[in-house]
Amino acid sequence: MPKKEAPPPRPWTDDLEADLQRILTVGEECISAKELQSLILSKGRGTPDDGPRIRLYDGFEPSGRMHIAQGLLKSVNVNKCTADGTHSTFCFWVADWFALMNDKMGGDLQKIVIVGKYLIEVWKAAGMDLSNVEFRWASEEITDNAHIYWPIMLDVARRFNVTRIKKCCQIMGRLEGNLTAAQVLYPLMQCTDVFFLKADICQLGVDQRKVNMLAREYCDAAKKKYKPVILSHHMLYGLKKGQEKMSKSDPDSAIFMEDTVEDVRRKITKAYCPTAEEGGGAAGEEEKTSAESGDAGKESMHLTEDTLKNPILDYVQHIVMSPPGATFTCATSAAPEGHTYDKYEAVKEDFLAGNITPDQLKEGLIESLNTLLQPVRDHFTNDETAKGLLEQVREFKREAAPVASGDEAPKVFRLDLVKEGVVQPNSHLVMAPLPNSTPTMQSAADILTKLKAADADTPKVLLLRDWTALVNNALDADVKLIPAYHAILLSTLRALDIHLHGEDGAIMKNVTIVLQSEAILKDPSNYWISVINAGRHFQLDTVMGGMKDADCVGKVIGRLMMIGDVLGVNPKSIALEMENDGDMNISSAMANMNLGGDDSATSPSTQSVEATLIEEFYSVKLSHPSLQSILPLPTITHNTSSPNLALQQPRESIAHKQEIDEYFLTDDPKVNGKSKMKKAFCEPGNIEFCPPIALLTYFGGLDSGAGKVTISRSPENGGDVTYTSKSQVEADFESGVLHPGDLKGCISTIMVEVLTKTSEAIKKDGSAAKGVKALKAWEKKMSKQKKK
Repeated sequence: MPKKEAPPPRPWTDDLEADLQRILTVGEECISAKELQSLILSKGRGTPDDGPRIRLYDGFEPSGRMHIAQGLLKSVNVNKCTADGTHSTFCFWVADWFALMNDKMGGDLQKIVIVGKYLIEVWKAAGMDLSNVEFRWASEEITDNAHIYWPIMLDVARRFNVTRIKKCCQIMGRLEGNLTAAQVLYPLMQCTDVFFLKADICQLGVDQRKVNMLAREYCDAAKKKYKPVILSHHMLYGLKKGQEKMSKSDPDSAIFMEDTVEDVRRKITKAYCPTAEEGGGAAGEEEKTSAESGDAGKESMHLTEDTLKNPILDYVQHIVMSPPGATFTCATSAAPEGHTYDKYEAVKEDFLAGNITPDQLKEGLIESLNTLLQPVRDHFTNDETAKGLLEQVREFKREAAPVASGDEAPKVFRLDLVKEGVVQPNSHLVMAPLPNSTPTMQSAADILTKLKAADADTPKVLLLRDWTALVNNALDADVKLIPAYHAILLSTLRALDIHLHGEDGAIMKNVTIVLQSEAILKDPSNYWISVINAGRHFQLDTVMGGMKDADCVGKVIGRLMMIGDVLGVNPKSIALEMENDGDMNISSAMANMNLGGDDSATSPSTQSVEATLIEEFYSVKLSHPSLQSILPLPTITHNTSSPNLALQQPRESIAHKQEIDEYFLTDDPKVNGKSKMKKAFCEPGNIEFCPPIALLTYFGGLDSGAGKVTISRSPENGGDVTYTSKSQVEADFESGVLHPGDLKGCISTIMVEVLTKTSEAIKKDGSAAKGVKALKAWEKKMSKQKKK
């Protein structure tokens, strides 16, 4: 059957060109105009009404005040982008969830929503055409679609290093060297917003350019075909000298939408209004002060060169004369009664030539601004809905912020898995290692050892950190491979548990298995607020520990998530691995092995970064007596008692590790059971590092005091010998009575038995059996890629 011919390309018409040129006037920069043209051609004017529309996006936090750029300039820009027939929708992301997190309006979400509705009324009164505008409330969208939103954020985080994310932190007005850990999370979330909202165009200010560029880079990394177009609008100068942008914290730095006629006159009259470019001394001093205070807010706020930096002219150009067909009238030397301009360039030229004095320019601006703001004032006087919202917002402002007394406990946002019925109170928490393609016998032994660290009567929880695995790029963040690893781990854990402890003494039958993502989705809002609050408490460098800026920022997010996980379980105790170079997958037994050379250079620290973070967060943020009774600091232990199941001496680096170095949970008992032990390190008389003795002790039960192992030997070698303790084996091996060959022969038989049990357990579990094939296929794929 012949292929259908592709439809001919749409012709580029004068109307489409007009749409393109009108939208381009919104931005001080467009990346890129060619992509915008293609977007207009594929989704814009003339495409089917029921087809996809051009989607633009901007966000705002309902914090109570709206300056004139956010009100009037944004209204003009939205109208330009959604003009009749353009076939576009402007999506406002109402960041009420972030306002809640930042404790705006006393952390009262209902009040925050009312402020958001008030701001929408401001836009309506300012002339914004809302027929092609939608408002998406973050508190609803993120909570209702947490299973979509947060995996996108985790995927963004895993693809960038710390250095790249630091460059985005201008959106918080902070220099790279003065960041909390939460401040690297915010750009990741803003980047996520773009894809969650399916935005074609990011129509934000120039100050957001770096994080918008991050969204485009993410498309390259994630192999997304279409990148969002970046349309960055101008940032108005503050009204005072040296202010590169307006500030909500300085009322006199800008005109606000609720300003009275008198407010406008007072602010503009006092405003900075240079008639010529000034020397760089003062500006340089300003920038120096900015850098010393850690404020990056003055960096790259404008993309076009402006040596004058006159805020009055700025307002004339971008507020008064921004709408199509707008004019500006002011007195001039030639026309004291007033001259009307229809082009901004003519206003600037006359001002610089001295034909317009600063006072005349300011007076003209005062009249123009009050004319533009009057409809807003009238709307909130005459419209009952708008009037009611304004009265509520004013009441919120009048309400005195409650002064926290020393007796009042701070509000704690957290996931509560006890309340949700997922875990029992006062449990013992163990976190499974992050998935990899070769799950080891060592990892299973570590988990069982950590679970045994708690009393028999203590409820035990094993947390499978699938979302932490995603953000740490485990198994290339493959959403099929991560559960495959967990299926294999659980099947083999249960089989090993019964082999070591018997049916009656098995630990796993009393362990609650918790999948992290399922737990988080019980109450995603409170969980992620707890993670962000943890990030706000710690400096980024503290959370990074031994990490480098070149490392994936996902590791930072993963460490903050661990605090959220602990708060969610609220355990009595936690068993952690001793950290080694920031890798929580390195077992304590392996970390404690000397790699050679100076002992001090290779010995592990006394406590992991994760343990330090948990202890400090509890000690500082949850120190109130009433909180200590609800959220007591859990006892943190590090796993130092696990057996070392390595078969070879440590390699110089993990990159040099070989398959014969240890047993894997997926090993074939017939192929690997004896062959790996045959090649295992076993130096005659060396009991300091003797893998066969370590494995015989653990799998033969000699470490429990209840085991008994018989090693078969020929009569000429002394005949069979039975051991009931590790010390007996070591004594005979050190003295030469026990030969390495006889020792290996015994443990080889045991390992074949152990691997047979784990193999059978995997085969009985369909998910685990499929998982083994999937992991081996992935490992083979990775091996081929390395050879290329």
